[in-house]
Amino acid sequence: MLENKLIHAIEEQRSLDRIADPLQHTVAAVLARYPRIADVLHGRPFGHSLHASLVPIPIGGWTVGLVLDLADVFGRRRRFRRAADLATTIGLGGALIAAVAGLADWSLTTGKARRVGLVHALLNTGIAGIYGGSLAARATGHRTFGVALSSLGFGLAGVSGWLGGELAYRYGVGVRRVALDASQGGEAGRTSPVPEERVESKPR
Repeated sequence: MLENKLIHAIEEQRSLDRIADPLQHTVAAVLARYPRIADVLHGRPFGHSLHASLVPIPIGGWTVGLVLDLADVFGRRRRFRRAADLATTIGLGGALIAAVAGLADWSLTTGKARRVGLVHALLNTGIAGIYGGSLAARATGHRTFGVALSSLGFGLAGVSGWLGGELAYRYGVGVRRVALDASQGGEAGRTSPVPEERVESKPR
């Protein structure tokens, strides 16, 4: 299948390690200095991934923003513009916050999962830049260009979201090991769509 070929291609890109090695070392060093903050970013006080709890903010904000932009463009209802810009801004802010938690989870990954996670992070960085450009264009009177940029960002966010799903379901990133171990009462291992895959993240 096409998606499996894409994942395999990313997994085999050893050149990504040249970026991942120093970045992961830096992130891990910072988190080691602030263990309580690290625990929160990993979601340990909550019993589940903080990143997974935060990603609905950008997804929801950008979806609402796109719908309102379309209502403005095709319905010629300018009263939706301020709300569309606000929703887009909320989405961007949520994405930046979610990225911090996601980076913390990524710092525990190894091997192929680390490479896929890096591509996911780089793509998200580009998406954030596109949405930032969209907001700047809107604010300077270039609304059509701004809406075009946010539409592009929304499409790319779908691709990045798929990669995020692969990280969780294929590699178990952000998933507690006990959830994958039926001998300890875990249920995830019984319902995982790809149970044969090896979990490539350090214990949480």
